[in-house]
Amino acid sequence: MKRVAVVDIGSNTVKFVVYQVKGRKIKKLHSESFYLRLLNHLKKGELSKEGIERLKIILESFKERISELKPECTFAVATYVLRIAKNREEILKEISKIFPVKVLSGEEEAYFSALGALLDVKLKKGLLFDIGGGSLEVCEIVNGEPGTCRSYPLGTLEFGDAVIDGKVEDVRRIRWKVRHYVNPYDFEVSESEVLIGVGGSVRPLKKIAGKRRIKKKELKRIVEELLSLSPEGISEKFGIPLERAKTVAVAAVVALELMDIFKVKELVVSKFGIREGLVYKRVVLDGEC
Repeated sequence: MKRVAVVDIGSNTVKFVVYQVKGRKIKKLHSESFYLRLLNHLKKGELSKEGIERLKIILESFKERISELKPECTFAVATYVLRIAKNREEILKEISKIFPVKVLSGEEEAYFSALGALLDVKLKKGLLFDIGGGSLEVCEIVNGEPGTCRSYPLGTLEFGDAVIDGKVEDVRRIRWKVRHYVNPYDFEVSESEVLIGVGGSVRPLKKIAGKRRIKKKELKRIVEELLSLSPEGISEKFGIPLERAKTVAVAAVVALELMDIFKVKELVVSKFGIREGLVYKRVVLDGEC
């Protein structure tokens, strides 16, 4: 039995999670999350000094937690926002004083998300998507394993004036942008019965629907309802944290568009994703810890 810590620097949130790994089973023991919205700190392609300092403060607090909890090993990764930051090397130099961070490629991010989701949702053939603050990853599942994976700049914070402070103002623009980037014929699985949804902006759909398997017709109804409400209204009605209420409507619109593109009939919301996939690959499969 091992305890493994993961630091996940995303475009919207920065997370610290400690897992217990026993054999092939992964159990969450401790979790902390900060809605830093680093993507909003990008100025002319560079992460601002303020953004870097705020990130360092959070990482220092995580380092203290690691000293207290004493996991056997720690993996720190960053995704879209550090991938695209022009001053990435400067950022990494600063934060490496706290602990080393690996910037994942879009394909790595998608692969780990798929690997994690498959620990929760058993699927032999189908599709998976993971929408974060900065990027959207789509992965096909072939023979129960991740196949071709692609990453697109379509995160919940990346739709500009189509979404203002969490309120969707232009649904058609979001749908068009998804269509512009995502081509089903880039994948062997160009049509699928099932689409697995991953990520903190997708998980609230399980609470809204009252179940994790959501038919396309029902998701359409949910999208219509979410679009009629403000983020504050969504938060109040469904008991969802306000910061997630600001991204769930966008994620639901993207999910529905992907269901149209790939002719999907059912969305399944996964409780696992990139962090669990990372732990499974590094610890269970590769024996790194």
